[in-house]
Amino acid sequence: MTQLTFDLTPKWKSQHGLILSSSAVAAAEDYFRTILTEIVNVCEYCAQRVEPLETRMEFVFSGSVAEAVRGLLDTSSLSSKENVTGWAKKIAGTAFKDSRSLLRLLDEFERICHIRHAAMHAGGQVSTRNARVLKVPPNTWISFGSPQAIYDITSVIVATLRSFNQTLFENILREWLDQNHMSGSWSDDASSFTALWELFKSTGDIESNRTTGDKSLNPNAYQAYRSIRSSVAARRAAGAT
Repeated sequence: MTQLTFDLTPKWKSQHGLILSSSAVAAAEDYFRTILTEIVNVCEYCAQRVEPLETRMEFVFSGSVAEAVRGLLDTSSLSSKENVTGWAKKIAGTAFKDSRSLLRLLDEFERICHIRHAAMHAGGQVSTRNARVLKVPPNTWISFGSPQAIYDITSVIVATLRSFNQTLFENILREWLDQNHMSGSWSDDASSFTALWELFKSTGDIESNRTTGDKSLNPNAYQAYRSIRSSVAARRAAGAT
């Protein structure tokens, strides 16, 4: 998105901003739908939470619980904090009440979605409802006269998705620890943990850290597992007493 914005800068028009802002929000919503669908395939507790969906029409047509979840998510807007956190709770059991930084980012994301709505559905004119959220007078006109607005929007969206990704991973991992889902042995846990890690890992961050020599980020599933093995052992020991 940022590269496309850069390429368009010499011949920038406000219409470019309207289209790119809409594309950025669509990409974010697709991410939310994808991660909440895929988690059903790698976490048995998520799969249990969505089992009632098997009786829904989406499952009848797809024959897959994950595809049934995706079918429901595709019919639901994920452009508000309430909907994003609501679906995360339904599927992953994740409550974000303690994740203040993520909730603030989701508030900013929702504001961007209102800007997108005005840009795409009203030609840039802010409706009364959008105006309340954006805290501007009704009938204000949104103008993307400069590409900087797209850089700002992209920055907020990327930060939101990173925070959501990290928070969801940590909550799933915490549930696995609470349920003694892992044994503490890599040979036993490799398959399930690798699937979880592969879903949430950031390839870009790993490559960047490898280039800079930064060793703060685990480069593979095994190294990530080693960093939590003591926690797994402690939880299992506590459960045995």
